[in-house]
Amino acid sequence: MPVQLVIPFSVLPSSVLSIYLLMAGFIETLANTISDPAVPMIQLPSKFRSHRSNSDQRIPQSGSVDIAELKGPGSIRHIWFLAGDDTHLVIHVDNAPEPQIDVPLKPFFGIMHGLDPYVIDCAAYAVLPNPLPGMPGTPGYNLYLPIPFSESCRVTLRGPKGQRAVAMIDWHAYKNADSLTPYRLHATHRMAKPAAKRGSYLELGNFEGEGFLAGVAVGYMQRNHSDMVFHTGGMTMLMDGETHPHAIRGHNVEDDFGFTWGFNERQTRWAGCPYQVNRGRLDQDGVFYRFFGPDPIYFESSLIFRTGARGDDMESMVYSYHIPESASANIQMPLEWQVAGLWPEGDQWENFIEKDPLPDGSWMESMSLAGGEEPIIAQLSSERGWIDLQYLFFERHHAATPLTVLNHSAYAQTTLPSDRDKTVNLRLSIDDWAIIWVNDEKVAALKHEAGLETIRLPIQLRKGNNKLLIKTNNTDTPPNKRHWAFHVTIEKEGAKNE
Repeated sequence: MPVQLVIPFSVLPSSVLSIYLLMAGFIETLANTISDPAVPMIQLPSKFRSHRSNSDQRIPQSGSVDIAELKGPGSIRHIWFLAGDDTHLVIHVDNAPEPQIDVPLKPFFGIMHGLDPYVIDCAAYAVLPNPLPGMPGTPGYNLYLPIPFSESCRVTLRGPKGQRAVAMIDWHAYKNADSLTPYRLHATHRMAKPAAKRGSYLELGNFEGEGFLAGVAVGYMQRNHSDMVFHTGGMTMLMDGETHPHAIRGHNVEDDFGFTWGFNERQTRWAGCPYQVNRGRLDQDGVFYRFFGPDPIYFESSLIFRTGARGDDMESMVYSYHIPESASANIQMPLEWQVAGLWPEGDQWENFIEKDPLPDGSWMESMSLAGGEEPIIAQLSSERGWIDLQYLFFERHHAATPLTVLNHSAYAQTTLPSDRDKTVNLRLSIDDWAIIWVNDEKVAALKHEAGLETIRLPIQLRKGNNKLLIKTNNTDTPPNKRHWAFHVTIEKEGAKNE
């Protein structure tokens, strides 16, 4: 007969008891929550009361009407809108001084560039136009992204006087907020007509604090007909420069959204192309969406999110969740850099380390490229400590797959001011190979071949300005052959390696 051993709480050591109680509470919390089907990162209480808030109003002279004012804790689970083309959606959660969502309604639902509504059916929302052209009224806009709140949620529509503002809001009320997710929904809208030239980018979002990406939709109207609209270098996500730098680099536009070789009018739960016009290889318009339900992009301190541009009209909407009042730590970083490249040196480490660029200290004036080609020289400002080289060199070496950027080197120089002679840590996160000089003295040669890695180097600074020079390359090796960026932070001596 099995023996059951029962140990009274009174005889457990206090540390063991604390861990036991913590785990018991964690398990109980898991048992009392459910994952949202559209955004699995969002955990919501499994016990609730279902409610619906109905509204059928006309926008008054003020141009704004509240269609729902909900008291928490709770979460909106579905919204159906009937609203005009000029409607603006505004959502305040938990009495925040600024709205978490303040965007045009149509692009919020993936209808870009003022186009007539088209069918969209994905995890985040559904747009259902009227069945026949010319029928009166507007489409049904259905939102499935959860909108959790602990205290309150106010949904507002803005638009022309007299325009209808009709909605049904299905929401859950919870007994308490103990197991309610801390994340709150945000939306970020960008419009560029046109976007910057090839070799530049459209910033989709620059976020501070802790959160994650839930999805993105981008509409492309082609204006640059020198190449396919997709050949931009794709998306870039530069994350957590303040704490633990890491990055994601895309391929090209259609690849990032799960397609190949252009717009293809197909839709799935997580990725799709609800609109496309193909007038030829060099003349295409379309809209893509990608929602990150199964593979959320989490960031603990910050995220720089962008996609390549080439002079086309681009409109975007980013859907993200953030923990309120979370913030990024302050870091000491060089702000301005001078960058030059590209120098072909192949894929041999010996070639890379033998070609030092300091014959007389005039590192840029003494350089030339093979065949007399002039180097690309640019002034770049760091963003949260990041310097992104891929877009800079993509302008000249801009094949669909920019192989001419691979196995090439570039140089980046900046100034480190110091109030006295001292030793500090140079925290450098870099992909592939690097040589570092401080005041013309070589302090390290790094052969990184496993993606973006972080190292801390003790360096000596003199009182006044100090010169930091980095030679870096972009090798044709996985996992990050398209990721050419680095991150630099200055830390006090003694900081621990990650």
